[in-house]
Formats: sequence, structure tokens, C-alpha cells
Amino acid sequence: MDNNRLRYLLSRHFDKTLIPEEQAELSHFLNDPEQDAHLELLIEEAWIRSSESDDAVFGESGLQPPVPGEVHKGPVRRMYFLRWAAAVLLLIAAGTTWMLINRQQLHDDKNKMNDPEPGSNKAVLTLGDGASITLDSSLKGRLAMQGNVQLSARPGVLSYSNNTAGAAGTVIYNTLTTPKGGQYQLQLPDGSKVWLNAASSLKYPTAFTGKERRVVLTGEAYFEIAANSAQPFFVTVNNADIAVLGTSFNVMAYRNEITMATTLLEGAVKVSRDNESGILKPGEQLLMKEGEKIRINHHADTEQAIAWKNGFTSFKGADIRTIMRQVERWYDVEVVYSGDVPARSFTGDIPRDAHLSELLKILEVSRIKFKLEGRRLTVMP
Repeated sequence: MDNNRLRYLLSRHFDKTLIPEEQAELSHFLNDPEQDAHLELLIEEAWIRSSESDDAVFGESGLQPPVPGEVHKGPVRRMYFLRWAAAVLLLIAAGTTWMLINRQQLHDDKNKMNDPEPGSNKAVLTLGDGASITLDSSLKGRLAMQGNVQLSARPGVLSYSNNTAGAAGTVIYNTLTTPKGGQYQLQLPDGSKVWLNAASSLKYPTAFTGKERRVVLTGEAYFEIAANSAQPFFVTVNNADIAVLGTSFNVMAYRNEITMATTLLEGAVKVSRDNESGILKPGEQLLMKEGEKIRINHHADTEQAIAWKNGFTSFKGADIRTIMRQVERWYDVEVVYSGDVPARSFTGDIPRDAHLSELLKILEVSRIKFKLEGRRLTVMP
């Protein structure tokens, strides 16, 4: 198949105008291992062409951002990053968003066995008496009682009954912990919802009975807080406090990240640390670094901040080490570096259900190499 024919078929594919005969022709080409050399040549051409364009980031990042002005969410956004690095789609037309084709034969069976799978819904719930319950996508039904509060599960979600009568006596605390390669959703007894990212934990009471509602976070979580002006909600994270009335926001505060970021989507929050504080409006992001003053980004990329919650690994202007920290948390691998890795920035998304090899294939186009041995990933120049 010549390049013009390939461009034509790819264009019709994403316009959803391919007739069955054309779809079969395109599928045969992309799934034919003998065409890999041809694809690699086209990928290299795309890399060179885009690196010469001021508007393209592919040459520096290995990824092409969405078309300006377009909003891509859920299934629509997903089509732009659907599997293997068929970056040849950049050849369709200048400025086209980079779309990825699903290649069912990316690896042989042996390679698939050594290819770390993405994370999934899994967590450990620690009850007030220290007992623990392992949670995953298959768990459902009643789990336990904590005081007069009932715990139940449905796939990927842990919920607490709404305790309108209050809870007398000692307050019982539970902790939900996600491992590397895990995520989980929690519905608190007041109806607030929390999405917990990988390698994170949330400590909370099984009933909110005092003058305030307070939880303690490590790692990253997205919150949708039930409004209750008589009982304000607080998130304690690292050495900061986030005061909430009723709102939706994301907190990223991993210990191995330089910056703690609180991103507000709806409502209002106040973030305080020592003698500093900042109040956020929707669309703003508060950034906090050790030893530096609090600063606010008034034009935050809120979609990118919660991309993980919506099923994407997302990065914008990120260096390889920043991306690899996400890789470590989501794919549960150990990342080491060999030699001087190029200082390049990367922008783009890939579905969180993609295998590790699919993400690495994208990054390799920008001249960074990887070697995977078991769960040890070496990054090389």
C-alpha cells in the first residue's frame, strides 16, 4: 500500500466513512507484521516533519495535543489516544490531532506475558479495630458494621450508609488505601464522593457528628463534597488544610512530587499552610512547594488535573521523570535511569487501560529508549 492510499484510508477511518472493503484493507495493513518496517519509516517521517513545525509538539514530546478549541471527554477524547503509536496519522494533514490505531498484534504471547498491565480497582480497607478487608472490582454486597453504620460495596465503590441519627460514643475511623496499580471510589456517610488514585490513602470517620467534617489524605484524590454549611468539610494533606463548603476539586500531594496542587472545578475552597492561605475560584489551581510561597494559577487546565479520574494518563509539558513517577504508581514498576536522559518535555494523554508497552512505544518515538526486565524499567538515552 502506498502512502497516499494509507492517508486516504486513515482519513476515512476517523471520519467513519470507510466501507467494509476499505476497513478490511486498512485492518489487514495495520495488523500485518511484515508492514512494521513501513510503519516505522512513516513514524520517523512524522517525527521529522512535526519537529520542524512551531505548532506541533510531537517532535519534542512524542505526542500531539488536541485541536485548539475542542473539548474531548469520555469516548470522544478516547479516540485520540486509543492504542499503539501509529503516529503516521500526522501525515494526513498539517495540524491534525494525533490519533492512535488499535493494533491487536502488537506483541506475541511471550511479550504480552512480560508486559505489565495497567492498574485496576483495588484497595485495602482498614477498620476501626485494625482488621482489614481487600477490595476489588468483583466485591459487592454488605461488608461490615462500624458502630451503627453499614458498609457495603459494589464493583469499584465502597459506600457508607447515611447516618442521620448520629453515632454516640467513640468516633470510629476507617482508612482506605490504594496500592501502586490501584484506584477506588468511596462514598462517605454524608454522601460526599471521593475518587482515590494509585498509592494513596484516606482516613475518615464512619459518621460525621461534630461541628466539622474532616478527612486526612495522602497521595491524590478527587472530591465531590455534599454541601452542608453547618458542618464545613476539611481535608488535611501533608502540612496543609483545605476548607470546603460544597465543591468539586482535585488534590495531588504525593510525597515524591515537588509540588502539591489543588485544582478547583466547582464551588470554593481555602487552602492554608502555616501563616499562608489562598482562596480558589472555579478553574484555578493552587500550587504549593516546600520553602516557597503559595501561588495560584488562574487559568488551570482542570481537564488535565482530573484526567486520571476520567481514565487517562495525562501530562502537559512534563519531563520524562515526571511521567515515570506516574508510570511507577499506575503500573507498579520500579523505574531506574541509565546515562543522561534527554531533557525533553511531553504533552498528551493515553488511556489508563493501555498496557505499559503501548505508552513506552509512544515515548520511544522521541528518541528515548526503555528496557523492561520483570517489573524493573530502565530509561536510557
